[in-house]
Amino acid sequence: MTSEDEMSFTDTIGGVAVSDPYRWLEDDADPKVIEWQKQANARAAAALAASPHAAEVAAAVRATYEDVFTYAAPQRFGDKWFRTRLPEGGSNTVLEVADSATGQGRVLVDPSDEGEDVTLALWHPSPDGTLAVIATSQGGAMNVRVIDVTDGHVVLDLGHKIGTAFYVWAPDKSGVYYMQMAMKALPDGQMVPETRIIWQPLAGEAAPLDLPYDHPMAWPVMASDGGWMAITCDQTAPRPRWIRKIDGGEWTRFLPDATAMYKGALVGDDFIAISDDVSGWCRLVAIPLTSFDDESTWRELIPARAGVKLASMTRCGAYLVLSRIEGGIMKMSSLDLSGKAIGDVDLPGDGAFGLTGVGHIGAILTDIIGSDGDGCVFVHSSLERSPGVYRADLTALTCEELVAPAHVLSDRIVDALAAKGPAGDVAYRMMREAATPLDGSAPVIVTGYGGFNVPWIPYYSAMGAAWTELGGIWVHAHLRGGGEQDKDFWHAGRMKKKQGTFDDLYAVLEDLQARGWAVAERTGLWGSSNGGLLVGAAVTQRPDLFRAAVAQVPILDLLQCRKDPGSIGICMADYGNPDDPADAPGLHGISPYHNVRAGTAYPALLCDAGATDLTCPPWHTRKMIAAMEEASTSDRRQLLRVRGGAGHNQMTTEKAIERDVEELAFLADELMD
Repeated sequence: MTSEDEMSFTDTIGGVAVSDPYRWLEDDADPKVIEWQKQANARAAAALAASPHAAEVAAAVRATYEDVFTYAAPQRFGDKWFRTRLPEGGSNTVLEVADSATGQGRVLVDPSDEGEDVTLALWHPSPDGTLAVIATSQGGAMNVRVIDVTDGHVVLDLGHKIGTAFYVWAPDKSGVYYMQMAMKALPDGQMVPETRIIWQPLAGEAAPLDLPYDHPMAWPVMASDGGWMAITCDQTAPRPRWIRKIDGGEWTRFLPDATAMYKGALVGDDFIAISDDVSGWCRLVAIPLTSFDDESTWRELIPARAGVKLASMTRCGAYLVLSRIEGGIMKMSSLDLSGKAIGDVDLPGDGAFGLTGVGHIGAILTDIIGSDGDGCVFVHSSLERSPGVYRADLTALTCEELVAPAHVLSDRIVDALAAKGPAGDVAYRMMREAATPLDGSAPVIVTGYGGFNVPWIPYYSAMGAAWTELGGIWVHAHLRGGGEQDKDFWHAGRMKKKQGTFDDLYAVLEDLQARGWAVAERTGLWGSSNGGLLVGAAVTQRPDLFRAAVAQVPILDLLQCRKDPGSIGICMADYGNPDDPADAPGLHGISPYHNVRAGTAYPALLCDAGATDLTCPPWHTRKMIAAMEEASTSDRRQLLRVRGGAGHNQMTTEKAIERDVEELAFLADELMD
């Protein structure tokens, strides 16, 4: 497979001597690497297609499927409503525009017109709804343009761009600001991520803002009333670094000495911010933008309270919408513009809400509801209810169902439980059919995330719905490193304490087994992205606790992640800097790829990557599977699946269904036989 020289490759990263026998598998331009991947992928695809459970798994998936990544709430801009929709019989989401939230619409963008694997990546209408930034994606690059909403013609072609996001319109529609992620070389030759904020006028050349951001991640934010603009930095603990009054003001450094989080809404001449400057549970504070450096002018609107995590703040007409997390579920509060509480909105149930089926995970960065006058629209789901679209009346505190959930799993039981972990209780929720026994005979899949201060709230998982349809048990674990609780909960599972996330997972597995509800031979793990790292760590650290695992679009080499703009940005945000001698030993100690040990009886592992994933590129999975095949003494399968036309959880609906079927069939083969 490789030469002796390739197999004996060593390196020094951050002062740590690293053995890396499969470094050669990182090179996407090497024909022998592509051939290796092609053969490994073909073997995996054939094995999964031959699964004796494939037919019943496919039936269960299609009976309960909802594409939570593309399912989105309609949003109002001016007198127009924009919404995404999967056409009947189609496999690709289109963007349409209508005169009302649920009225007849017309297709504005159909990415299938551009090619088979092209998907809708983003859309940002102007405040009055007459223009829109549109991006479609294929092969990792986005085709970005500004179109006229009236007839769809291209007003400005921005071409193919990589690593751009967070497009916001100038209030007068003269252009857009956006974030672009790039890399720059330091004097010592080290490559580090660099963010630029670009101003793109509709008439004229693009120009980057000449501002220092002090962080590799920054993005533009515009007030809904167009009065102020901010440049916000740090995706895990955001705060404005610069502010500017739109009508001719200069950029001003905002709270230059602050280290706390400040995220929220620009309202009039105030910044209404959720902040952990006093307590890790966060308070709500109004900061005058014209006197922010004088804390005596600040007004505390809601004090911090233990057990209540303030998550997101959005202005909607004459109201403020505050989302919060209590006991692992999301709640919505209505406030007036002075911060006075009106009350809680009557939501459809316990679960999560956002602008998409997984929109709640963006609470740390963006708005998770859409403004509609003195109301708001959003998607809500729970473990047993697929996404539906709702409108909240922020005066009456009522909730109107605009689009009903396609699936309501009325025969499911969801139990809220807790395990005793090394740092206290570890909360988790367990879903099963009422008839599923709790005697260890039912196959169990445990899922988790635990990273980046992202709230991992119980939402509708098509895989969880299908698995419980098949008689299995689905477990949603709340792990340190996530954003479900206070700042301490996040910091206890990041950087040098990242092991805390993994230890919480083991506590849940051990608790299920101690209760007699699960046995290792019928237990599997599933995780995506940062959750894929979680799976990889568990495979190498505690292979005794489970039989099979799926690592979906994972990062698995925490040292060589330094070579890619997407990977290094992730590593430095929540794991550490592999080139820093203070971080490198800890990263080496938990990096799944570097901790594969020869002579170990490992669980079955399916690593599932997107061929065009720039965030967690497929070379991570190539190296991991090669190492596992060489090291494992068990007869359990080590499979690599690299999906063409797929990015970081971005693909057509049919490809997403195929992925769910294959991953669940793999787990069924291992856990049900």
